[in-house]
Amino acid sequence: MAKPINSAAAGAVDEDMFLKAFDDPPKVNISSLRDAEQEFRSICDLLSNSSIDWQRRVETLKHFRGSINAGVLEYKEIYDNLKLCELPFQNSVKDLRSQVVREACITIAYMSFKMGLKVARFCEALLPTLYNLILNSAKIMSSSALVCIRLIFQHTKSARLIPTVTNNLNSKSKEIRKACCDFLDIIVHTWPSSTLEKHTQALMDGIKRGISDADGEARQSARKAFWGFAEHFRDQSESLLNSLDPSKQKALFSDHPSVSNSSSTNSLIQSDSGHHSLQPSRSAYSSTRSQFASSSSVENLNRPINSLSSINRNRSGIPIFNTPKADTGWL
Repeated sequence: MAKPINSAAAGAVDEDMFLKAFDDPPKVNISSLRDAEQEFRSICDLLSNSSIDWQRRVETLKHFRGSINAGVLEYKEIYDNLKLCELPFQNSVKDLRSQVVREACITIAYMSFKMGLKVARFCEALLPTLYNLILNSAKIMSSSALVCIRLIFQHTKSARLIPTVTNNLNSKSKEIRKACCDFLDIIVHTWPSSTLEKHTQALMDGIKRGISDADGEARQSARKAFWGFAEHFRDQSESLLNSLDPSKQKALFSDHPSVSNSSSTNSLIQSDSGHHSLQPSRSAYSSTRSQFASSSSVENLNRPINSLSSINRNRSGIPIFNTPKADTGWL
């Protein structure tokens, strides 16, 4: 699960608000392809017409969630024409009315929640607009975009979405880079290796950029993402580790779940050979990403780390966790 938006921020929405909306879609009856076609055509027409009263557009977005719940996208003829909804939804996300924007984000996230990989192309088309919305000064709009994107990455685990994250790590905006580091953390901890391996180099480059970001929160999320990446690709993570300077290596280890809660947060294991190396433990990635086991202290870091593979040479008091297998299906 994604970490919650700070609800203390005036007007911000959080994941709970989205999930409550998911639980209570309007009742819509669709009993035939003809009903489905009429519903879909009407929704696209209403969302495409910016002159229609904003309250009616809000109700249309809610109604679409009811239609999805009733199975409108289960009809191949409707699903094949889903592209017709891309522009209307892009316009809804860019609407000047915050209520319209919020309902559009909830509906996009609901499509991901219900349809999973089947809406990967649709989500890919909407993500650039959602990224831009993160910069909106209205908290209700920016937080709606953040929650929406996080839910997309939780439920639509498609390799085609990874470049939308890694490319935005070059953004001039601190807020977008910080958000993308958080999205990386979600992806590497919840997606299957078979999906990630198509973009291994891009993920490595993105994590490395994040670890060097000017923003502290971005760096912290990127360091967490490194540990998730290491659980999938050990050799590549070794290479990435060795490309970092000593100060970044030290910060990386201090952010490892089992080390960061130990009595000595700046310490590592020293092997018999005299080289510093990590005792590789695995984090249990929970819905809150905040509960980790504590461990005993280990020897102080005073030189660069150059290996992840000392487990068989020297065991420490750091516990080893097993990360649950990522769910490769869709809801």
